[in-house]
Amino acid sequence: MAKTVPDCLRCNNTRIFISVRPRERYAHARLCDCVSSPCKTCKGTGFLVEQDNFQRDVAIVCPDCEQIKQSVQLYNNARIPRRYLNSRLNPNDRDPENEMVFDLLGSIFRLLPQRLSNPNLLQTDSEDLKGMVLMGPPGTGKTHLMAGFAYQCTIGHRISCIFQSFAELLSELRQGYSDGKSDMEIIEPHLQTDILIIDDMGKGRNSDWELGILDMLISERYNRNQIIMVTTNFTESEENTLKEQIRSRDKTETEHFISDTISRRVGERIHSRLKEMCYFENLLGRDRRIVDDELDGD
Repeated sequence: MAKTVPDCLRCNNTRIFISVRPRERYAHARLCDCVSSPCKTCKGTGFLVEQDNFQRDVAIVCPDCEQIKQSVQLYNNARIPRRYLNSRLNPNDRDPENEMVFDLLGSIFRLLPQRLSNPNLLQTDSEDLKGMVLMGPPGTGKTHLMAGFAYQCTIGHRISCIFQSFAELLSELRQGYSDGKSDMEIIEPHLQTDILIIDDMGKGRNSDWELGILDMLISERYNRNQIIMVTTNFTESEENTLKEQIRSRDKTETEHFISDTISRRVGERIHSRLKEMCYFENLLGRDRRIVDDELDGD
């Protein structure tokens, strides 16, 4: 069977074009140029007139206009890093190294509407709907897949999502102290969103303050029965977890490496809650950044 070619190659028939703006940190969504103006459904008014049960004319919001505007707003609120503006969960990205993750993400999408329509539903009552902790070495595609997941949530399913680099969150909190903001003012949007993605969990100095912030995020979403997704270079095994080089302050001592597992890195309390909230999956294999550069001749 011949493949169907989309009418608009810029947006692949989503009617939403993703681009980047100069000096902005995040990818930006807008209506694609292929979108009819004015809207063919409401003739540009933004409303339709229907009759209620008493045959009275009632104005309702145009569903076509409303849905596409909602998707654009949700994507822009998700804060997808500009480097990942093209990240999707495309079948072409699927391979033997990540196919299990693809299948699991598909299962999560299938079960999400049930959870979001009934937020009081316990995880045990919703066919084991959980989030995911995606572990593995740098360059294996963890962030790319989660950015694609965020795209599918916002553009594909109109589900609110925040994609948050943990190091960037810490930086925003430190800046917030200078601006007179409390931790909760900055963290609250991360608790209100349907899906929270924490990228590079465990990155940093691993100070008591940093662990306290992470504990606040995980504990609050745990108590609210909310979905959380995580990427991290730390795994559950010393054999394949991130090995960090430690330089001694005493120059007479040689440098050495430590291999924190994820439980040691974030502590037993956070690890225990994540184990209940999430599937733990390893994404191992080649460093795709290096392979892609070699294929490009760099």
